[in-house]
Amino acid sequence: MATVHRLRGFLFVCFLYYTCLIGTIVVMGPTLILLCLQPRWFRWVDDNLIAVWLVLPPALLEMMFGVKVIVTGDKPPKSENSVIIMNHRCRLDWMFFWSYMARYGELKHEKIIMKHELKHIPGPGWAMQNALYIFLCRRWEKDESYLNSVLSYFVNSSDSLQLLLFPEGTNFEEASKQKSDSFASKNNLPFYNYVLHPRVRGFTYCIEKLRQGNLDAILDVTVGYSDNYCFEEVDLLKGNVPSEIHFHIQRYSNDTLPQDTQGLEEWCCKQWKEKEERLKKFYTQEKHFGPPSEIASEQQSEVQLAVSHLFKKGLLFWLVFTICSSVLMYTSAMVRWYVLIIGIVYLVLSLLGGTDKIFLQLMRKSTDTKTK
Repeated sequence: MATVHRLRGFLFVCFLYYTCLIGTIVVMGPTLILLCLQPRWFRWVDDNLIAVWLVLPPALLEMMFGVKVIVTGDKPPKSENSVIIMNHRCRLDWMFFWSYMARYGELKHEKIIMKHELKHIPGPGWAMQNALYIFLCRRWEKDESYLNSVLSYFVNSSDSLQLLLFPEGTNFEEASKQKSDSFASKNNLPFYNYVLHPRVRGFTYCIEKLRQGNLDAILDVTVGYSDNYCFEEVDLLKGNVPSEIHFHIQRYSNDTLPQDTQGLEEWCCKQWKEKEERLKKFYTQEKHFGPPSEIASEQQSEVQLAVSHLFKKGLLFWLVFTICSSVLMYTSAMVRWYVLIIGIVYLVLSLLGGTDKIFLQLMRKSTDTKTK
């Protein structure tokens, strides 16, 4: 059985990486011309293209591994502009969250704040650059200017945004818990056993900046797993994934939230205190977040049927795409040269800062030209 799990995990990781690498080069590659000529078109096309791929990981998790996704709590409008804050239990929370987004969100509008190191991974890193994900070094003196430019773009554009960030800054494990406990001891705060104390500076910065545009709400998401375990990338290779993923959603309209920085900081800390209690009860007693509210009023079978059709179409598309692209690369020297050249172009652009920063620079120049 362990061998079967490992084989399944190996195939899962290989298929995801291959489709992402070839998809970024073959499908997204031609859009680099739009980046130079029509940046706004580039933004629209690539947001929609990456949404096609983002269906694949949750489809494989649920269809290949039988992962069960349980969503409780509020049901926010699908297309609203929101900041999504979530506890960071493991290194793969952001990927598992795509199962929720496929059901109740907009994958094409989701942006994630991620570690800078992920930006330059051939394939996934290039795709996330194209999709305008936000990569931070976690050093404020380096991150502030870049973060300001990304958020300013969304404030001044008509693009919808569902921004996922982890106020804890890193996932929950022994080393990070010790740092959180040290912070709590210095500041006379309680020790947490299921979450880390949030870093509120980045959170309040994002909220205050996006409020200059059209921020509708904050979604506070609590994630819990069938096992209280820090799932890592190597677990995917081993086929070790949670059998159940629970998401509890709390929607807070922007109008109901504190309007000052200190109030937002206190509000965020209060939410994390409640998460600690909620997760303690989840892991020690019930393994669920209680009865759903607004989501319970929906026909769950209809939601599951719709997402099942979406997953099947996505899986079929990427299977056909993988076979066809592989055959073409094997039989056509022209296709092989195309893949090589576009791959080199991505490497060069990544060294120059990435397509995300190039896009922001072009948009800023366009805005400056119009205001003159």
